[in-house]
Amino acid sequence: MMEFLSERGRANVKDMPPLVQAHFSTLNDMYDPIQNPSGHINMGTAETRLVDNEVISLLEKTQARMKLVPKNIHYDLFHGADEFRTAIANYWQNIIFGKDSEVCLKAENIVACTGCTVALEMLATMLCDPGDVVLIPAPFYSGFVDDINARAEVVPVGVQCGIDLSKSAFESALAEQSKMGKRVRAVLFSSPNNPVGTVYSEEAIKNVIEFCMENDLDIISDEIYAQTVHDPSAKWVSTLKLVPKEYMHRVHVTSSFAKDFALSGFRTGFAITFNSDLAKGMQTITYFSAVSTHTQALLTELLKAPELPAVIQTSRERMHVAYKLMEKGLNDIGVKTMPAQAGIFIFGDFSPYLEAQEFVKEHTLWEKIFGTLKVNISPGHLFDAPTPGWFRACYAQDPAVVQEACRRLGKLDK
Repeated sequence: MMEFLSERGRANVKDMPPLVQAHFSTLNDMYDPIQNPSGHINMGTAETRLVDNEVISLLEKTQARMKLVPKNIHYDLFHGADEFRTAIANYWQNIIFGKDSEVCLKAENIVACTGCTVALEMLATMLCDPGDVVLIPAPFYSGFVDDINARAEVVPVGVQCGIDLSKSAFESALAEQSKMGKRVRAVLFSSPNNPVGTVYSEEAIKNVIEFCMENDLDIISDEIYAQTVHDPSAKWVSTLKLVPKEYMHRVHVTSSFAKDFALSGFRTGFAITFNSDLAKGMQTITYFSAVSTHTQALLTELLKAPELPAVIQTSRERMHVAYKLMEKGLNDIGVKTMPAQAGIFIFGDFSPYLEAQEFVKEHTLWEKIFGTLKVNISPGHLFDAPTPGWFRACYAQDPAVVQEACRRLGKLDK
């Protein structure tokens, strides 16, 4: 029946992205040590389930404190009610700049929408024309490809620049794209990094800032894991805090309630920008992606809840325990891992299990792990890994689930 569709309609008739497909195909057959011991273990989706009970309890308390008014059940500003954007600005003021900073986040700097994906798509639409290029430090979150390309038609180009975000690597990538007649418009990166879990140093982030300032490029800093830094020795800093004042209008931060708050199902994210014209344009686009007014009211109260900091801290502590358990479990079966300081994932080298050191064989291995062992981990080619064999595993689950996943992975034959 494709003949009845438009050209752009036909372009949308396709399978879901691999990570999404793997997630939804196992929902009705999830592992449970008692009820379903042979079920699937999903370590392909970046969700945390370590503080579900605490978050539910906090939501119940927050709802009890809420005083619903007619405004909460009717239309409000598509880019977020004033009080919601003010609550976000106040909360992230402390995360990004600190309470005593002379730079002050305000509601006018916030554009709320249905998830970080939409925030990134809006930025891509507003900053780039179809065919323009955005440079991304690799390995990078595979969802960035769909976020900026599926509808905005912006081209993501990975840059193998290391944890120091090598300026020379970006310069080489820019020169290569320019030689091909491509226009580079921005650098997009996740800070902390997804899929590796690196917390970038100030010097590394300044390399990106200097490169972009010298080449008149915007910066999109996806800081969705800013509060999930579980390594006590790691020091995270926002890109917005490091950029010179005169360039703040060229740096845009995205985040959401999905990861740090364990509220992925709420589908609520936002962009932070000091470019008033950019914000105005995104406000127009949010006509298509406004957040429920009831959800906004609940999250406004949640951000003010006195219990919230303790829940966030509990999440970090449990995250670190789960990470160390996963790291040891993989290392014990001979899988080397990259050190992770933040986020909810670990990058492991399964290349010894490949039939040949080729990305096509990486997919073959993934099919074996997913189909036979019933463990869903994500192959590295989706993240633009430099060599075949790397897999991302999301470990923010009950320790028993992590241990069972490692036990199953230990059955792989080299």
